[in-house]
Amino acid sequence: MSIRAGEVAVQPANANGATDFDVSDVDGTVHIAARKGDVSVSNGTETATLAQGEQTTRDDRNDFQKQKKTRRAGGAVPAASGPLLDSPYAIGAGAGAVGGLMLCVLLQGDEPASPVDP
Repeated sequence: MSIRAGEVAVQPANANGATDFDVSDVDGTVHIAARKGDVSVSNGTETATLAQGEQTTRDDRNDFQKQKKTRRAGGAVPAASGPLLDSPYAIGAGAGAVGGLMLCVLLQGDEPASPVDP
């Protein structure tokens, strides 16, 4: 029994023996694993034999697919373009708040806000 994944052909190395192997093709890469018995792997130009328990991968993409750049999906939009507190508006607002608080403390008179004896 022979299995073909794209240009890669996989078949038992010994036609008389029991052979168990896995073949999967993911995005042009063929994964082959020989579970029980030896397996012969051919891609048209060369043939290799996998011993029992070994695994390998073969690139099944053509030259155009190899040169083609894969585009990644866009990520999440950033929340801000830079540090928020480094903006001149934030620095000005902070300086104004500190200045206003210091002005209130320094201009407060000697009289307490509430009388000592109610």
